[in-house]
Amino acid sequence: MPNYFRMFGALGGLALAACFATGPAAGQEDVLRWRMNSLLYPKLFGEAGERFAETVRRLSDGSFAIEVHDRLVLDQDTFGALESGLVDAVWGSAGHHHREDPALTIFSGFPFGPDPAGFTAWMQTGGGAEALEAIYARHGMKSLYCGILPAEGGGWFVEPIESAADLEGLSMRSFGYGARVLRKVGVVPYELPAEEIRPALETGLIGAAEFSLPSIDADLGIAEVAQNLYFPGWQQPVTSLEVLMPEKTWAELSDRHKAVLETACGDTLSWTAAEATAQQVEALSAFRAAGVELHAWPDEVLLELRGAWEEVIAEETARDPLLAKAWDSYLRFKDGYGDWQLRAYAE
Repeated sequence: MPNYFRMFGALGGLALAACFATGPAAGQEDVLRWRMNSLLYPKLFGEAGERFAETVRRLSDGSFAIEVHDRLVLDQDTFGALESGLVDAVWGSAGHHHREDPALTIFSGFPFGPDPAGFTAWMQTGGGAEALEAIYARHGMKSLYCGILPAEGGGWFVEPIESAADLEGLSMRSFGYGARVLRKVGVVPYELPAEEIRPALETGLIGAAEFSLPSIDADLGIAEVAQNLYFPGWQQPVTSLEVLMPEKTWAELSDRHKAVLETACGDTLSWTAAEATAQQVEALSAFRAAGVELHAWPDEVLLELRGAWEEVIAEETARDPLLAKAWDSYLRFKDGYGDWQLRAYAE
């Protein structure tokens, strides 16, 4: 998407300047200390959380200190840990909390969804933030949109996929809505943690896997045992990042500390949009040098996957009025955004 990295950078720079200009000198207020649990893979995802915490410290002139803990509690324990005060905030993505509320899943990125610029526009100005706030409110939680990462790889396969028939009965590591879609086309999905993916491929437990961005997949050694990588990453064209806290925690913050958090989120959003894309360029170059085959999904397969996704989201929205409202918000945004994209940019 042309110029969106520059757009994020310019907005982040203006916000940083404004926050520095209004911040009090060190020592003028007591230090607020938070423990923040990171649910995300340490490289890139987790680094963004560390950067966010450091930006908060810097912008607050040391009056707001966030200590980041890597997976102190697990995804399914997040709400309880926040409510009990075990942690003050959580760095992650809304989809991590799908067990507590499946409607949150679309706010991490969803099958056949928009690119990073489009997702950010929906979240910031198109109604996405308001829809997410309504869903979190039924759990007493508050989130801030803090980062965006580009498309995942579409999946690693031991054997090439030439048609939809090759997916029938295939055991594959997958997650979330992507796994739901794959199940509808005959795949047997397994939700394995990162460290178990390569051993599962090596032993033949699974014949394919999708986990994350190509650079993260490379770090796990997946390319060494499954050398067919497919694009596009239809199952998750973006991954959004957030900081999550109880509503009461947000309400008790001073106006200045709220502004610091919001400004740090803007800075982290800008950084993730640029840094993550650069790392994928490097990863693909390394894959080619290692003999990995980079494939485009056959049109027939993408068509079947898209149809399965339409079934999944129809089932989900029928069960949850708030999710239906959020999905309607996205579809309204998509109509206008798609019209603008077609008119404004050469393909």
